[in-house]
Amino acid sequence: MRNPLIPNILALLREHPEGLSEFTLLKSLQTKVTALNQLAEDPNLLLFRQHFLIMNALYQLQSSLWQEEHLSLAISATHIKILHADQVQQSDSTTLADSVDAKLAAYYLNWDEYIKTDTAEVERLLNSFYQGTMTNDQRKDALKVLDLDESFLDDKESIKRQYRKLAHAAHPDRGGKTDDFILLRQAYECLIA
Repeated sequence: MRNPLIPNILALLREHPEGLSEFTLLKSLQTKVTALNQLAEDPNLLLFRQHFLIMNALYQLQSSLWQEEHLSLAISATHIKILHADQVQQSDSTTLADSVDAKLAAYYLNWDEYIKTDTAEVERLLNSFYQGTMTNDQRKDALKVLDLDESFLDDKESIKRQYRKLAHAAHPDRGGKTDDFILLRQAYECLIA
């Protein structure tokens, strides 16, 4: 199925020959394609679906531009740009970046991934990302800052209560030190994610 965002994306790429970020592309498309803002009620699922549709369009466009016009479409979160043949780096071997790009393209070109991803799946993906960003040592250190032991590691309600209690006392508006308050907030953010 041809992605209906492709003409709008081409228009934006024409307006920005220097390239643009996915964020800029999303914001521009949200104003031009109102249906893009009505894909889901849940804000996280909405963002996932918007991102998926944009990436699907970009990878479809990347393939067709190469096959039909011998132009390359560079796709990254920070820079999307059409490259002419003289701008494309030639290489005999497949690089890690090529392999990653091929896996991303396969994912975003598979409509089943869009269909099967619901609010619960987006929540699971976000939680696994958040959990993966913190090491066990960082989580243990965060527990110490909040004066909790490891038995509280998965007890988010107790973590919130303890944070609120300590933050209340350490808040700069109540005479606490800003550094102490920030340290408490950092520990809280580490554990609550």
